[in-house]
Amino acid sequence: VDKRIAVLGGSTTHDIIGMMELFLLDNGIKPLFGLDFGFTNPTAMFCGLLDQEGGKIYVFDEIYQSGMTNEDRANEIIKRGYQKENITGDAASPEAISELQRKYHLRITPAKKGKDSVSNGIEWIQNFEIIVDPKCEGFLTEIGNYKWKKDKFGKTLDEPVKEQDHLMDAMRYACEKYIVGDSWMY
Repeated sequence: VDKRIAVLGGSTTHDIIGMMELFLLDNGIKPLFGLDFGFTNPTAMFCGLLDQEGGKIYVFDEIYQSGMTNEDRANEIIKRGYQKENITGDAASPEAISELQRKYHLRITPAKKGKDSVSNGIEWIQNFEIIVDPKCEGFLTEIGNYKWKKDKFGKTLDEPVKEQDHLMDAMRYACEKYIVGDSWMY
């Protein structure tokens, strides 16, 4: 994921408004919202925009907090105005997804996880320049610390180390429908 990363400069508010205007003008810019559940580890919600034609992913907001219940998650999503967005959540938490749908009327669906979905998702994202609003400190920390596993000889493997990767997972979930289209690779 660390192929091309840029941090937005200038007025953060202006940059976000500019990104949202691009989206609202329907120039092929698509919203991206992904949620990785956590309690001891942080709940991580990725909020971005995809410019597939331009080869850019814009990261404009995040939720990154430990100790969150479903009520806390829903309240934070609603407070930020994302309750009508389509969110792709970690399929490993079906009860949480169901409660967020039923009780809080959020538009959240489970991610489709298949064989090699992690490596395929990472490979797809690596084709994009990632432009990050500087307020997304959790994202910047995680992407800066993203590591690949090594075999016993020190050769890098096509598998990420599973630590400090919550927003990276949420970004993959958010991008999923563009990575796989209407089917998943099994």
